[in-house]
Amino acid sequence: MKISSYALTIALITHKSTYATACGVNGIISTLTAGDTCTFDNFKDSLTAECSIGNAYETLFVNVDAAGATTQMTEVEIQAEVEALCEYDAPTQFVEISGTYQKDRRYFAGSGVAVDGNDWEVDLSNEKRFSENACDETMINWPEYAARLQYNTDNEHGTNGYPTNMNLNTSCALKTAMCCFTDSAMDAFPDGKTTDVCRHDLADSPQSNHIANGWSVFPGSEAKTYCTGFTWKEGDEELLGNMMYDISYHNTVTKGYRAGIPGAPMCGCIEHMPTVEKASCRTASKADGSDIVYSFSVDYDEDDVDKVYPLVSASNAVDIVYEDCEETDLATQFKANHVGDNATRALMDDHLVGDGGCSQDLEDYLNDEQFLHEGTNPTKYFIVDSEKWSDLVVGKGTRFQPPAIEPAKADGDFRDLLNAGCEEENGDARYCIIRRVCDSCSAVSHRDIYYKRLTELPKSGTNTTAGEVYFLNLLMNQWVSQDNNMDDGDFQLFSTYDDALNGTNAWTYCNYNHINVGFPYYCGPKGAVYHEWNSYVRGGGYAGHHGFYVELP
Repeated sequence: MKISSYALTIALITHKSTYATACGVNGIISTLTAGDTCTFDNFKDSLTAECSIGNAYETLFVNVDAAGATTQMTEVEIQAEVEALCEYDAPTQFVEISGTYQKDRRYFAGSGVAVDGNDWEVDLSNEKRFSENACDETMINWPEYAARLQYNTDNEHGTNGYPTNMNLNTSCALKTAMCCFTDSAMDAFPDGKTTDVCRHDLADSPQSNHIANGWSVFPGSEAKTYCTGFTWKEGDEELLGNMMYDISYHNTVTKGYRAGIPGAPMCGCIEHMPTVEKASCRTASKADGSDIVYSFSVDYDEDDVDKVYPLVSASNAVDIVYEDCEETDLATQFKANHVGDNATRALMDDHLVGDGGCSQDLEDYLNDEQFLHEGTNPTKYFIVDSEKWSDLVVGKGTRFQPPAIEPAKADGDFRDLLNAGCEEENGDARYCIIRRVCDSCSAVSHRDIYYKRLTELPKSGTNTTAGEVYFLNLLMNQWVSQDNNMDDGDFQLFSTYDDALNGTNAWTYCNYNHINVGFPYYCGPKGAVYHEWNSYVRGGGYAGHHGFYVELP
């Protein structure tokens, strides 16, 4: 669990301070008014009388040096500690429910004692107590762990502690999560609620299956599978942790649901989960008339008769109601949340294909992503005009073409093509336009993209700290913003060659800097378009069959 530096000091150093005030004698020191947000100002306004007089609460917040000597915190330091307690201690953390990060990690992946342990009552005793006594009386935080902070930072997953398959910063773009179970230890799955499983791209969840690339398909019948999930809209994140708890541990404890689909996580954001026909939909809300109440308390460890050790903690209380969604299933609820946005609504069709939809989904997936038969589709499989465009520079799938082994040669040859002498209509020199043709991309806008460079190319090389950019690899595997930022005017993207020549209808949205993800990440004509990127070192994007070409002068 993430904890503040103050709480960490208490836990690891056992700081000492002389008991010199009546403030907070092993009990509540501040209770906020129902509905008030947990902030330092509200904490101070709600202090008990004995703690507010003369700022007596300040005696509870001290710094400790290596020798164990204490000094009172400044007001600024106390504010930081209270804010940390509000963020990480006041909500119930998942690790408080289960006991350890590793237990959660393995559970969400579909293994560990909570799934296949020897003693159900003992292995799930913590979770059972929480389910019986507290799950509907507290706000729960989305899973986040101190053990993941450094890993996520080092691997460009954001400065957070989210599990890989549940990272709210780098995945969960569809604001939808799901758990799928294939075994019920105590209860049968609900009638009519099981689903057919279509497929899973193993590259979508490598930290669960420990496989970098590959795919699984499930034709015909398989073990009964029950999937359930939730979806939310922007601004409705307050009870996300409660909804995740409801579809995961609560199902396991109360109904015995366990064991995921082979090769896939048991729970995660839907982008990391298998494609199935349907899923039940759940939600959590505050009971009518109920609102969150935050409280702060202090406890003292009096093992030493001469000293006492204050520990300030925070908690919350609220009546939670768990129930089915307004719509009958997860896909229908998602589409109801995005009425009027047909492009976003259509994205869910890649994850929940509807009753009887697996057969067609498998055919499309295997043809487009794996075996791909060429055809006469007007926006796919076409032949690039060799009189206007270079030979294939690099590509994958049906347009397979590896780069030169030496980065210097590969990038040098590519830059020579860009510097071959293309001109504007008025005769001004410019870089030649880069074109990516993608036969397997699901979005029509991404089947033919034109990159027009406007500023000088960055220095060639692989030493990024020296400002060097392996420009071909920027398109292949590392779509980064270093010297390559649309908002800074480095380039423009277009959906047609004529638009690229005339500078009309340029794309308006771009993002960057996701590890091992190449062109164009989620860049889109009007907003984010997901998963149409290519990569030569990992799977997961829809651009499994594509090629890069350069305009001839």
